[in-house]
Amino acid sequence: MLLGTALLIPLRQPSTHVGLLVMTQLLVGIGTSFFTTCGQLAIMVPVTHQEIAVVLAIWGMFGSVGSSIGSAIAGGIWNNVFLPTLHRNLPDGSKDQSSAIFGDMVIQMSFADGTPERDAIVDTYAYVQRLILIAGVAIMPLTVLSIFMWKNVNVKKLEQERETQTKGTVL
Repeated sequence: MLLGTALLIPLRQPSTHVGLLVMTQLLVGIGTSFFTTCGQLAIMVPVTHQEIAVVLAIWGMFGSVGSSIGSAIAGGIWNNVFLPTLHRNLPDGSKDQSSAIFGDMVIQMSFADGTPERDAIVDTYAYVQRLILIAGVAIMPLTVLSIFMWKNVNVKKLEQERETQTKGTVL
């Protein structure tokens, strides 16, 4: 997950081949799936059957809180960096339109590819997305640290104990 996100920092440019972007997204997806599956198992193993719903709800709550914090950070970067960067990148004749361009995707798409305005918009998107990726990579070690807080449970031994408790004679 960390590798895929970190690779996006230099690769998230308009000239990057789509295949490289797909590769980074696959790395992020694989890492996320491992973390999610192992995390859910780590919280379910030490609890009883009756407590599984509760711990999964808590897992989901903390995941939602973390996602909200990440979205707030990304939104703060986007809203505070995009407009000044766009204004700086636009040619002098279009600087007075920077607020309108910032707020309307239709206006952004109305500039033809290769025009100075469109290049300024594309460069601004690349720059701001790069900053958001850097923030994500900087915060991601918290995810790695959370793994060290998981309880180390010997699942094989636990399964053997549970089998001996449930063995009996069926009439």
